[in-house]
Amino acid sequence: MNIYFSGSIYGGRQKLEAYKKLINELKKYGNVLDEEVGDDNVIEHEKTTSDKDVFENLVKKIEIADFVFAEVTVPSLGVGYEIGYADSHNKRIICVYDKTVTPKITTMLRGNSRLKIIPYTDLNEIINNLEDIIKEEN
Repeated sequence: MNIYFSGSIYGGRQKLEAYKKLINELKKYGNVLDEEVGDDNVIEHEKTTSDKDVFENLVKKIEIADFVFAEVTVPSLGVGYEIGYADSHNKRIICVYDKTVTPKITTMLRGNSRLKIIPYTDLNEIINNLEDIIKEEN
């Protein structure tokens, strides 16, 4: 199973540790196509690649993904674009967010019935139920 993980990079790295934990757990269920979201130095690494190449690489990864798993606590134009792109390509999308940080996420996600949106107060709520969350989406 190919899993596309989406999390904020340029919008803010406040949830980096959560990204790392989620990516590590998702690896138990398949191939995480973009582990770089959880890399401490992703912004530095991207400096050596053109914006066009980064974009094309990410789009290809979304296209081969079986589903998108997005941590949407930190508002991010990139994450929103990835979710919109994946949705327009009929990908399954799971969005999780820390409701202690962001009590309510954008209406554009909440109003889309094709997205599975799961709030949490402790990341372990997601990690401990990840298998069921993924199975429910299959």
